[in-house]
Amino acid sequence: MQSLPATASQPEILLIDDNQAMVGVLAVALKLKGYRVLEATDGETGLLLALDRRPELVVLDLDLPKLDGLHVCQELRRVHFDAPILMLTGRTQVHDRIVGLNAGADDYLPKPFDAQEFLARVNALLRRRQRHQHQTLVLELGPVQVDLAHKTATKDGQPLSLTRTEYALLDLLARNAGRPVSRETILDSVWGYDQFPSTRTVDTHVWRLRKKLGDDAGEPRWIKGIPGHGYALLLPEASPPRPADRPGLRSAPAQE
Repeated sequence: MQSLPATASQPEILLIDDNQAMVGVLAVALKLKGYRVLEATDGETGLLLALDRRPELVVLDLDLPKLDGLHVCQELRRVHFDAPILMLTGRTQVHDRIVGLNAGADDYLPKPFDAQEFLARVNALLRRRQRHQHQTLVLELGPVQVDLAHKTATKDGQPLSLTRTEYALLDLLARNAGRPVSRETILDSVWGYDQFPSTRTVDTHVWRLRKKLGDDAGEPRWIKGIPGHGYALLLPEASPPRPADRPGLRSAPAQE
């Protein structure tokens, strides 16, 4: 079977499994379908990679070195990582499946499994995510439009480059539009897993994001600082958020 060429618009899938032979087989199967693939062989590395790259799907083994799959799953959900998680394990007891699903997994596939069934589960989870993303807000902030689902943005009709972190920050604020979000919550959700030195990190990124959006730091219209509470996204009354109703806005790809 000929491999399809991967492009930046195709879903990125993170494989976290310490069985390198299995990772190799699954990676080949996914790449043949045109998916982009990331790999990690221990739970700690996989968790950090998931938080950094924000893949569209995580395939997670339950038994992992350094940090087991159950704790990886719980930590991802704790910091509001919303991509689907497909859990793999050699454990076959119903109780184990229930524990995995309760930890935040979206599906559960016991080993050994057929490669075609694996691909079918992956496709089903990604289709479900795409349906959900169509309900994700498109933010209209004056001359700026931001499609959070597809991580694209324009300003005055021209592509606007935002980083992955800036999209994640906007997404969190949009899901709490009109309500203050504390710096600690922002750090936990956007950076996660002990990756931040201080709350000044949030202030620096908000300053940079405001500058890109054309939001005056002295008198901000959209991202407003709430003394003692953090930041809130104030959406214009004339331009309420709306569902994403098209494949995505033309934009430069998200920067690291």
